[in-house]
Amino acid sequence: MSFCLLAGDADAPALLVGNPLRTITYGALTAACDGFNAMLGRREHKRLGFLLCRNDVPSLTAYLASLRAGDCVALLPDTLPDAELDALIARYLPDWLLGPRARMQDRGGLDWHDKRLALLPRDERPIHPDLALLLSTSGTTGSPRMVRLSYANLAANAASIAEYLELNSSERPITTLPMHYSYGLSVINSHLHVGAAALLTDDAVTSRPFWDLFREGGATSLAGVPFTWQMLARLRIERMSLPSLRTLTQAGGRLSPELTEHFRRVSEAQGWRFFVMYGQTEATARIAYLPPDLLATKLGAIGKAIPGGALSLGDEGELVYRGPNVMLGYAESRDELAWGDTLNGVLHTGDLARQDEDGIFWLTGRIKRIAKVFGNRVNLDEVETLLGARLGSAVAALDEDDALRVVLTDSRQEAAALEVLRSTLGVHPSGLRVCSVIEFPLTSSGKLDYPALRLQLKGQTDG
Repeated sequence: MSFCLLAGDADAPALLVGNPLRTITYGALTAACDGFNAMLGRREHKRLGFLLCRNDVPSLTAYLASLRAGDCVALLPDTLPDAELDALIARYLPDWLLGPRARMQDRGGLDWHDKRLALLPRDERPIHPDLALLLSTSGTTGSPRMVRLSYANLAANAASIAEYLELNSSERPITTLPMHYSYGLSVINSHLHVGAAALLTDDAVTSRPFWDLFREGGATSLAGVPFTWQMLARLRIERMSLPSLRTLTQAGGRLSPELTEHFRRVSEAQGWRFFVMYGQTEATARIAYLPPDLLATKLGAIGKAIPGGALSLGDEGELVYRGPNVMLGYAESRDELAWGDTLNGVLHTGDLARQDEDGIFWLTGRIKRIAKVFGNRVNLDEVETLLGARLGSAVAALDEDDALRVVLTDSRQEAAALEVLRSTLGVHPSGLRVCSVIEFPLTSSGKLDYPALRLQLKGQTDG
């Protein structure tokens, strides 16, 4: 099998990059894909590639080329430490590795643009014909567990997003998230699916080059995780001159009600559409969305299932999703790349939820995000929501041995946080611990990195 996202006319723009602005047509991008596959040599079996990527033309070309050839590719950040990369290579035994030329000098291979392609010894074990893509989960890019996504998963997700966002070839999205992250990749996939042109950049939303490209390329949409929207609120995006902007999309974690309401009001005043969305890498990025016209009355909800999918509540209120974009399953080794579909289109999300009288879904917590304090079960997500609303700032809640640990970024609020916990949780104060850090560590996808936060706290204690 194979899957081609290059849906635009040969002469139509596919990518807009650089300063000065350069246009790459669908025809040129297709030719570049064929050129990359030619470098790999004659295809005698389904290949696995490891792509150390960033948001640049060679990375995107290699990704699209792999899909076009019917191969499988794992997308990894080009900043992945060598030790973690070597461990993944030993576990999965890829046929090729493409990465930055500067860090690939000792691996041999062929120079290709600013990257180097290393051809690795062939492994005879088969790869399932439906398998197209391997992604890490939740930004844990060095984890050996990978999500197995099929060509059909990618096609269904791209088509579904294009439908509910009403995308067409006139769209001009700008990349704000890394392509190795499922949300960032879905922005690219869904727009190439309709023949649109993506503004491709790795620049941060806080940088001048990002906004120069935005204006010169006529960007029509912005996608972001909560951290992105925090930055855009500080930048006062509503005061910028952005005449081409039409659509804002948010996913990758819960956005605070205050920021959601802020961007709802800004979007209403500016004539923008603001979509709040919910998804998981295991569902090829998207599961649910809240239409902009429901934001005012359903603030905080994740909305309804994307086209082609269905949501329901399972045991203990767990949110269950069914759809053609549900992954084939997980893999932790080369042998497991031969496996077929182990989930049959059903994903138990691990999130707790409720459905209101209008059929709209609301998340209420995580099944596994539970602390036990002297025998009392405390939902960590609910603690974060409660304190975030009371304090008006970011909060992280962690479970410890028979205790609840709350972490703030403002030590002046510690006493207030402790008082809220004492008055609402009904547990003995000796099971409550509050501390502060300068800032929270984030994963590569912009989410709060709980394991890294635990290590940071341990370092403070040991120090």
